[in-house]
Amino acid sequence: MDIPAPTSISKTSKLDSKVKRIGPHIEIFQVFRERTKSIITKKMIKMLTVMQAYVRGWLERRRYQRLLTKAMYHGPSLRAVINMYHRLIYRIKHRLGLWRTRQITDFAELEEWMDRKKFYETMFAKREDWQGLERSELLKFFSDCGHYPTMQQTEQVWDLVHTDDREKYSEIVKKSNAIEMLFTLYPPQGAHVKDNRRVKSTWLRPTIDGEEGYKYIVSGHPILKRADIRIVGKLVCASMRERKMRQLYSS
Repeated sequence: MDIPAPTSISKTSKLDSKVKRIGPHIEIFQVFRERTKSIITKKMIKMLTVMQAYVRGWLERRRYQRLLTKAMYHGPSLRAVINMYHRLIYRIKHRLGLWRTRQITDFAELEEWMDRKKFYETMFAKREDWQGLERSELLKFFSDCGHYPTMQQTEQVWDLVHTDDREKYSEIVKKSNAIEMLFTLYPPQGAHVKDNRRVKSTWLRPTIDGEEGYKYIVSGHPILKRADIRIVGKLVCASMRERKMRQLYSS
């Protein structure tokens, strides 16, 4: 009676035959080689869940400690800073005509507002004197902060922020009012303003996905390329034609 050969010998002979057929290229051999599949059990799933919970908890604690540290710069406590943030969001939505002012605190959005506020205050401190900032320096202050609104947009927001007659006709801008103007023009993420009607995209000052393209024009960014004047002319003519047709049909 013949005794069958062990399965390990048959597998080895099969691998040898594959290697002889493929040749010395080990990369190709590894593609043909069978791989053992890992078996996921309930115990392994439980271990992975516990590990993920520990890691996420550690990350959340680190973020909370970072928020507490940043909040000490803006106010006496985190609760006071959150209340200040909620009042700002309410004022911004009210000025933009958004009446659903219910605010849910999101730590990522709160941190974005604190970072921007601190950056604006640092830029303001570089230009202010002992009284404040002159009104004629507002556009330069905005450009220092990376924003380029037009004079008309700045005047409109000036009237919205300065409700008191003495402040409205003053030539000195306080730090709080200048930063309030910036947040009104460029609302923080927590305001959830999808269509910002204060800053509109124009040919000279385009806005793409909420980012101002004028800063690339001012800084001479290498991503910019010289455009063909014929292509630009066709684009402008098509836009003017479309606008006139829209006005004709609407009237």
